[in-house]
Amino acid sequence: MKKYIWAVICFIVCHVLPAKAQYAGSYPMPDGSGTLRLGITGNGQDRWLKTNDTLMKESLIIRHILLKDTQGFILEVTNHSLPDSVRLVWALGGFDSPTPSTDIAPETCRDNIFNIEGHQITVYHGKIMHLRVTQALVPPHIEVRLCDGNQQETPMTLFTSGKKTDAPVFCGTSYIPQGETVYFCLYKPNRQADYAYYMLPELVQSLKHRP
Repeated sequence: MKKYIWAVICFIVCHVLPAKAQYAGSYPMPDGSGTLRLGITGNGQDRWLKTNDTLMKESLIIRHILLKDTQGFILEVTNHSLPDSVRLVWALGGFDSPTPSTDIAPETCRDNIFNIEGHQITVYHGKIMHLRVTQALVPPHIEVRLCDGNQQETPMTLFTSGKKTDAPVFCGTSYIPQGETVYFCLYKPNRQADYAYYMLPELVQSLKHRP
C-alpha cells in the first residue's frame, strides 16, 4: 500500500505539477482567444518570465484567479522586492488561437484589432462575418504601443519592433513600486461581466472567498 501511495505522489510531482507550472509568466484564455505574456526589463535584464522562475518566487508575486461569471482571469501582481530600476513588460496577442497556448504565435495575430481607452483594451478578432470581442484591463502604464509579433526574442525586442506588421501584438511597460500591487484582467464581456480597472481589487477579494 505504501509503495502504491508513493507511486501516486511521484506521478503527481513529475507529471501534474509541471503541467500547471508551464503557465508561469504566460497566461492564455481558456478558449484560446488571447494570451497575456509578462517579462521584465531594466537593471541589466531583458527577459520573459519562465516556468519555475526564481524571480516569481522571491521578488514578483503573481496570483492567477479565474473569473466566475465569464471565461477569463485576473492576475494580481505584487512587487515584493524588485528594484525601482526594473519595469514590468506585458504583451497581449494570439487572439485567434484555436486552443489555449502559452506562446503568442504570429499566425494567430493576423486579424487582431486593438482599441485602447485608459485602462481598457478592446480586442476585435476573427473573420469579418464571425467577429468576436475580448476585453483586457491593464494597470497604469508608462507607455503602450502596437508591436510586431514576429519579433518576440525578448520583451524589449518586441516593444521596439515597430507597428508595421502582419502579426499585431499590443505591448506596454508598467512601473510597480515595491510593496504595491497591480492587476490585469482578460475576459469575455457579457451582462454579468462588464468590468473596470478600479473594480478589480474588490473583485479579487470576492473570488478568493467564494464557496
